[in-house]
Amino acid sequence: MRAGSVLLWGAMLMTATRIAGAAAEDAARFHHVHINTTDQARSMKFYEEVFGAVPVKFMNRVDALFTERSFLLFNVVEEEPRNAWTTGIWHIGWGGVDVAHEFQWWKKQGVPFHTELQPLPGEDNFYMYIKGPDQEAIEINTMGHHRFAHVHLFADDVNATSNWYADHLGLASRRGREVPKPAGSMETLAGIWMNFIQCGNVNIIVFGKPDQPGISWWPGKPLVAFEPTRGHVLDHLAFSYRDIGPVYERMKAAGLNIVEPIAVREPYGMKSFFVLGPEQVLLEIVEAKPIPEGVWE
Repeated sequence: MRAGSVLLWGAMLMTATRIAGAAAEDAARFHHVHINTTDQARSMKFYEEVFGAVPVKFMNRVDALFTERSFLLFNVVEEEPRNAWTTGIWHIGWGGVDVAHEFQWWKKQGVPFHTELQPLPGEDNFYMYIKGPDQEAIEINTMGHHRFAHVHLFADDVNATSNWYADHLGLASRRGREVPKPAGSMETLAGIWMNFIQCGNVNIIVFGKPDQPGISWWPGKPLVAFEPTRGHVLDHLAFSYRDIGPVYERMKAAGLNIVEPIAVREPYGMKSFFVLGPEQVLLEIVEAKPIPEGVWE
């Protein structure tokens, strides 16, 4: 190969690498779940003992928990935070392996439940909802591992919500941009309008809101209108980019509702801004380097 061809090929390869890197940077990474609690030590102990979250000193400043590739951050409040299951964030979830026996074991340990063991389609496939220290719902479902695995959202329009995350955070919806709404009852999975958004190791599950009466898996009243997540136990979700300046300008130009501009958030010491997502779900966009792949990958 001639020297000129070698140089041209090298330049093309470098350009392709830069383009691939830019494309990778265009997608958000899951950064943290922000929890309001009246007792941070109690909450941290619970997530550490039940779910294996690791205590860390976040940004060398505040106590937090690390789980796989993201964090649980806490805000201490004086009064019990709201947990009326009336927001666009339903619950967070971990995987399980032998969930039927895990349920019996946790029950013997005195762990409280929102919903006890329930079957899912398939053999040895189950789920349950543990009650967190501030009454938050935490799902464990059969996944073949014990890692932090998902965030479960509700939506007025599953397609509109999934597409918002795809368009503005670069996260692909796994079932496509237009998922037909099933007709009939929401009693079974076949009747639930749903989509799935993948963000690294975290699966964001989007269900159509349970606005029908008498749904067995929904213990509350029909969910008609959403309240803002801020001030509830699960206060907000956070996603990260290496550089949030261009992201801020892009979202601002798109007419999104910027709740708080770029600033360093105390006491956490992280640079971020807040934007309002669909169904009044508060989202924090954090400037942070990608967290390396875990050993389990």
